[in-house]
Amino acid sequence: MFHVVSLVAVAAVVVLYAVAGVLAITTGRAVPWQRGYILRPRVWGYGALLFGAGLALCRCGGTVRDLTTSGVVFACGLLMLICGGVLQYVGRRAGRLRV
Repeated sequence: MFHVVSLVAVAAVVVLYAVAGVLAITTGRAVPWQRGYILRPRVWGYGALLFGAGLALCRCGGTVRDLTTSGVVFACGLLMLICGGVLQYVGRRAGRLRV
């Protein structure tokens, strides 16, 4: 049961990240709650897509039975998570902090 709940939760987060990323890439505008903090929305959008795909890959990599394949899938997903986070960080405005 916990497996299904966590799968649904991760799927919801991945869909939200994908929608936010596609919105930022296609329109050049950030999501409303991040609009004042993001300088380069397209870069942030690519980072959001990469982060969401990495999250999905890490979550689904645990279901693979072969240990070698599971390790490779998890490592690729983790690398995508890190690269997506870096791209999102680069897309933000320098010197802007949330208050």
